[in-house]
Amino acid sequence: MLVLLLRVGARHYGLDARHVVEVVPCVPLQPAPGAPDWIAGLLQHRDGAAPVVDLSRLHTGAPAAALLSTRLVLLRRDAAHGGGLIALLAEGATQIARLDDATRAADATIALPDGGRAQLVDWTDLVPTALHESLPAGRPASRPV
Repeated sequence: MLVLLLRVGARHYGLDARHVVEVVPCVPLQPAPGAPDWIAGLLQHRDGAAPVVDLSRLHTGAPAAALLSTRLVLLRRDAAHGGGLIALLAEGATQIARLDDATRAADATIALPDGGRAQLVDWTDLVPTALHESLPAGRPASRPV
């Protein structure tokens, strides 16, 4: 299984790459009036607009740093999570790791090149289900990314 590595504050996480539609550099976002402060805006994409969840702001209270490794991770929400697209604004989202089934079954962590560990999670673990109701609805794309 391929895993996309990312960072939220000092913690490292790995997301199953099968759930990732696309990883794109940070681009200007459209405002999302009335959205919670952890919504960075709306990303216009060829498949429609996606609310962008700033994982750092959501989990630490501080916005994601403007780093070269800060990316928008585009995911497709299933019907149980509102359908449509969602984007996660995450630092360090530039590396992938391969996790074999034996390693995945034995340990839900991934060894990092610097000797640290990343926790394997579902993206919905990073954006709790209760928060999905407060995500702004997407709309058709006017200018795709």
